[in-house]
Amino acid sequence: MVPPEYGGRLAVGKYGEPGVSPHTPTTLPPETSWSLTAPVIAGQPRMRLAKPQRENRVSYPASTERALSPALPAKPAAVRLYSDAGQCNVLALDFDAKDRTTEQIDDVAYDVFQAEALLDQAGAWFLTDHAHGGSHVYVLLEHALPFIEARELVEAMAQRWETLDPSPHQSIARGCITVPGSAHKLGGHRQLTISERSLRERINGLRTPARAVRQLRLNLRDEIRLVQAKRAATVAAEPHSTPVVYNAGAGRVMGHKYLALALEGDWAAYGYDSPSEARWAVLWSAMATGLSREDVATRMNDGRWPGLWALHAHRPRPWRAFADDWSRMEALFRAKNDEQEDSGHTSDTSANSHTGEPSVHDSHGSIRAWRSLLHEVETREFPGARGWTRRLLLRAIAKQSHEIGSTLTATGVRGLSLATGLSIQTVAALLRELSTQHDPWITLIARAHGREAAAYALRIPDRYADAAATVRWIRGKAHALRPVFERLGAPAALTYEAIEHGHGSSPTTIQARTGLSRTAVTDALATLTGWNLIDGNPDEGYWLTSDDTHLERLAERLGVTHARATKLATYREHRRIWWAYLARHDIALHAADLEADREILALLDEMRLNDLDPPPHSASTPARQQPLQGVA
Repeated sequence: MVPPEYGGRLAVGKYGEPGVSPHTPTTLPPETSWSLTAPVIAGQPRMRLAKPQRENRVSYPASTERALSPALPAKPAAVRLYSDAGQCNVLALDFDAKDRTTEQIDDVAYDVFQAEALLDQAGAWFLTDHAHGGSHVYVLLEHALPFIEARELVEAMAQRWETLDPSPHQSIARGCITVPGSAHKLGGHRQLTISERSLRERINGLRTPARAVRQLRLNLRDEIRLVQAKRAATVAAEPHSTPVVYNAGAGRVMGHKYLALALEGDWAAYGYDSPSEARWAVLWSAMATGLSREDVATRMNDGRWPGLWALHAHRPRPWRAFADDWSRMEALFRAKNDEQEDSGHTSDTSANSHTGEPSVHDSHGSIRAWRSLLHEVETREFPGARGWTRRLLLRAIAKQSHEIGSTLTATGVRGLSLATGLSIQTVAALLRELSTQHDPWITLIARAHGREAAAYALRIPDRYADAAATVRWIRGKAHALRPVFERLGAPAALTYEAIEHGHGSSPTTIQARTGLSRTAVTDALATLTGWNLIDGNPDEGYWLTSDDTHLERLAERLGVTHARATKLATYREHRRIWWAYLARHDIALHAADLEADREILALLDEMRLNDLDPPPHSASTPARQQPLQGVA
């Protein structure tokens, strides 16, 4: 390899090493490297910031995603590789010395040398940076590559070089990589070893032509065949799954296979002979879930289904082809439905199955008064991160109370798990804790038994009895945790809610309202701004630029909607198994046995609940009544 001044494509190494001109600087300022390379490598102007994990590891979650910054971020930053159309402008090769031993660093150096030689032989233009024993090679492309082709090519290279990690190219939605100039988790920055003039020449137009990409595929043909065979063997073709309902009125969710095709477009992995067959399968499944042509087109256009767009993008007039496909399929779908009755789908969960008449004390007014009082004092009652889960659970119970119009609810732990994003074990533990506190916010009215869920009643604590009469009611719907914040995080949820209720005049006001630290508020504001959910600044305050529809779309884009649907399907299966168990062990008892059973249960209640105050008979808390029907 020869330096750029003499016509070579690359210069690597430190000053004085072979292949580096004495006139070539050993490093470039990280700010220069970032500002020149990040916009070129990024498939869309988005980046994700590092979030520390254990053992000196970092992740780049969706909660840290925001618009690509022209200025160098202080934290390690990774740019998104794929556009919403599922195409990339750069092949990013990540050679990783995982434990940074001498042997691993030597292996990385050898693999990078081999990769550069292969790329140079094919006529490719590329950049190489280094940091702490690892290296990235960025192959600059003249024509954007679709997801499948880029993934196959990088995975084929990973078959040849063991230190190459192909994961940045294995997902359209999550594929990202740190770029030259970015801060490194172990300190310092990723460093290029070419001159600024040579870097600008590449950035301003030196690209790898299509013939060079074809030559690479030819040189790696054996590895590509191996990759294709492995994908076909490991990803089994999933039969058509019945769509499920994840929430009332929100529509059904496609089966995993078809949603994966819509997200990634990897038609070969699911046994299809061509993109056309995969495209028709996705459209048919979308039609079966009740989505309209406009619904599907919107998902293709706004980045929620980049894989489906990639399945269309190779056609001369993709949108016209999509419309024609839909029209032909719609006639076939209607004819098929005329021959058989549609299957019925419901949105019931284990928490929302209630029967019985509410007491005379139950009303939406008393529920709203309870919610408003909790809203006023929750940061004092349940401070910090530990208190957030308890606040969530209480809100979820209040939401269910509104749904049935009663302060008494038969609440199943699985339904509350869906509403809060917490595990069923955590929900069960928190219910026990909250209901056994002194002067609690909820009281246990009846234990779970058979198919009947435990019944809890909302209760205004005695210490707030006077304040409850004068509290100002909060506006808006009752929410526990809106789905999108399962991915964006609890601080973002609290900050969004504070702004929603008029407490967004400054970060200090938000901090006082939420009980979060100043750093957590700053990060949450950056997250919400990065996803275009809010706007504003510390001087003028913050305001919402989104509504529930925007939040639902973002939740679907981040995969939360489908994850909830999967969880709901799992919980329904748990319920079916439990009910079948009860049916097999349903033993008829005589009256004397039933009476003895009641005495035993009463004794157990006394032993277990001797620290519980009896439920007060007041307007704020209903008298003990027959438990409502629910599901445990």
